[in-house]
Amino acid sequence: MPIPWMERTGRTPGGVIGAWFNVVVCAGLVVALPVITVTQGHDLAHIAFAVFLTAIAVTLEVVFIRNLRQQLARRRGR
Repeated sequence: MPIPWMERTGRTPGGVIGAWFNVVVCAGLVVALPVITVTQGHDLAHIAFAVFLTAIAVTLEVVFIRNLRQQLARRRGR
């Protein structure tokens, strides 16, 4: 199986540890962005921006979870 481009550059944490780190950090963003915006009572522009960033964070979370599942499957030898 070829090595993904990002893993060859050495700029991302590798393996299962890096995948868990990405999932946890992105999950924090998915929860924190809307909570901060709603609790501080910002105007409509701030809320729209937070919704946009939350959508990006959710998309990244899906990618990171997929990567974590692949890392765990590789470790189990499937």
